[in-house]
Amino acid sequence: MSRRFKDLIREFAPERKPDAPAPETAPEPAAPALADGPTAVVVTEFLDAISALTALLDEETAAVAAGDLANLEVFAARKRAMAERLEGVVAQARSTPLTLTDDLRALLLDRIEALDRTIADNAAGLVAMRKAVLAINRSLLTALEKAASDGLYARCGQAVRPVELSASGLNAEL
Repeated sequence: MSRRFKDLIREFAPERKPDAPAPETAPEPAAPALADGPTAVVVTEFLDAISALTALLDEETAAVAAGDLANLEVFAARKRAMAERLEGVVAQARSTPLTLTDDLRALLLDRIEALDRTIADNAAGLVAMRKAVLAINRSLLTALEKAASDGLYARCGQAVRPVELSASGLNAEL
């Protein structure tokens, strides 16, 4: 019986909680009542960056769950670019005096909490993948050590060839 990598990832994934009704997000105000121009620009850029990062993390989480790991480096590069974008928006927000209404604060808090949930889901998937890789690595190491020790001794009990393991634990001769 052969197991696929995505099956192994699922084995290490945390138990899914029953699908609870998703918390209702606050609807975006059509036009914030008391938002001045600079506040509106910064808030819009921040919300756009948060939405883009949330979508990226959802995409990566779905790819990891499906066992499609070919684009992990692309996801990492895109997340770095998103982090730089968010840093720029936060720097702009710090340098601009902002006037946040209660509605805007609630909207921003809601989006940040949704991003936090998405980050937690993404991290759980990546941790499950890491555990699966470590389990495979342990299995390969055990098999390599066993294969290396099979011809280690002659019938008389004398060592035929010594085996030196590298720092990673894999046989350097293999």
